[in-house]
Amino acid sequence: MSLDIFMSTLARAFSYVLPIVGVIALIYLILFLKQLIETLKQVSKTLDTANDQLKKLDAPLKTAENISTTVDEVNQSAKEAFVSVISSLSENVQNAKDWFQNKKNGKESIETKEDE
Repeated sequence: MSLDIFMSTLARAFSYVLPIVGVIALIYLILFLKQLIETLKQVSKTLDTANDQLKKLDAPLKTAENISTTVDEVNQSAKEAFVSVISSLSENVQNAKDWFQNKKNGKESIETKEDE
C-alpha cells in the first residue's frame, strides 16, 4: 500500500466523517445556546424580583431618613436650649453674687442699682 492510496482512503473516510461530526457539533451548539437563553431569562426574572423588593424598601428607608432628620433637629434644639439655660444661669448667678457682695459691704441697695 502506497502513501498515495493511504491518503486517498483517509481523505474519503474523513469526507464521510467530518459532516457527521459537524452536525453533532452544531446540535451541541444549538443546545448550549438554548440553555444560555433560558438562563438569561431566569436571571432577568431574578433581577426584576430584586428590583421590586428594593422598591418596597424605599418607603421604610424614607421613614428612617425622616426620623434621623428629626433626631438631629431635636439634638440641635436641645443644645441651643442648654446653652441658653447656662448663659441665663451664669448671668443670674453673677447678679446674685453682686447683690450678696453689695449687701455684705452695705454700699448699695438693689433699688439704686436698678435705677442705673
